[in-house]
Amino acid sequence: MTDHLPFQSPCYCAELRKAARRVSLIYDARLRASGLRTSQFSLLAEIARDRPAPPTMNELSNYLVMDRSTLGHNLRPLLRKGLVVLQPDANDARTRRVLLTAKGTVKLKATKKLWLKAQQEYEKALGEGAAVSLRNTLYKLCSSKLLKR
Repeated sequence: MTDHLPFQSPCYCAELRKAARRVSLIYDARLRASGLRTSQFSLLAEIARDRPAPPTMNELSNYLVMDRSTLGHNLRPLLRKGLVVLQPDANDARTRRVLLTAKGTVKLKATKKLWLKAQQEYEKALGEGAAVSLRNTLYKLCSSKLLKR
């Protein structure tokens, strides 16, 4: 195991989780006026990504590296607010696709302005180069075949 600072956990996971909570505080503070939490905004943004077809529940849970029950828990408030809908797949009624509603599209667009402020605050705190480098490293980590469930 590599050396670590005296006040730092030797556990990579613990440090990643602490960092994620710290960064979430920045984004949640900026998004508060929208009524969305960072996790909800991220979910709306992932649903809105350009794809040939809206994502299924399984696809969405895979994209977000999230189990289906957690995804369902996170979708419930968005469903109640009318920001997303679950729609049966045209070819397989057992499969449900997750779509943004018109209201969800408007909310995502309006919240994106607040999200951009959070992005800028994060980049300023970390430095743009370091922020981009860390994002790319984390992406590689999430897409690594070694770490697949």
